[in-house]
Amino acid sequence: MKHTTFSGFSLSEVLIATAIIGIIAAITIPTVVASYQKQTMLSLLQKTYLELGENLMILSTEAYNKTFYQSLLSLQGRSIANTAGKFFMGDADEKGYYSVIKDCETTAQPCFADTYANLNGTKNEAFSCSEGYNVLIKSGTAMCIIPADGGNPAEVHVDVNGPEGPNIGGRDMFTFYIYDDYSIDEKDIGPDKIKDNTAKDAREALYTKSCKVSTIGEGCFGKLLNDNWKMNY
Repeated sequence: MKHTTFSGFSLSEVLIATAIIGIIAAITIPTVVASYQKQTMLSLLQKTYLELGENLMILSTEAYNKTFYQSLLSLQGRSIANTAGKFFMGDADEKGYYSVIKDCETTAQPCFADTYANLNGTKNEAFSCSEGYNVLIKSGTAMCIIPADGGNPAEVHVDVNGPEGPNIGGRDMFTFYIYDDYSIDEKDIGPDKIKDNTAKDAREALYTKSCKVSTIGEGCFGKLLNDNWKMNY
């Protein structure tokens, strides 16, 4: 007769293996979660950017495009509601360019979060966009457009997932600008810098100066454009 002996793990071996797995999980899971969050925020921003670009392209093809542009994205003595608000919402005569699920008008909250931190974790500042028109669009993204005025381009604030966290500039909150040729870019990086091929260096300089210390993500958007939509920061 042959006797077969079965050997298993001792309790101490199981406990040691469990502890090792726990340590590995504690190290890797936060990194995986952070990477997933960054990719999610990036995808939402890219979607918002493309949708805004498409809407501006439609706007630019209107038969009376320059006048229409001024009436929607430039104050020229008009009200915020009749410029940026009309671009989002439309009115009795014109259809808006977005499907809006919450109209916050000139008050940022509750479309946006109350406060935003910066990437360095050194600031947490209240957010207000009273000079612009605030909405929450169908995708769940919060947008505020401050109409162009006095030679300044229209300014856009975007929180890609609305008031939900992480509420950090450069993660889910970004700022960029709309220029007269309907291009979308960073502050002071308009068509002239595109034509003379200095835009990329200017974006990099603004990123170094502002991205990680800005609670509204100033300088971060240009870095994404430079790096082909990779969040390498």
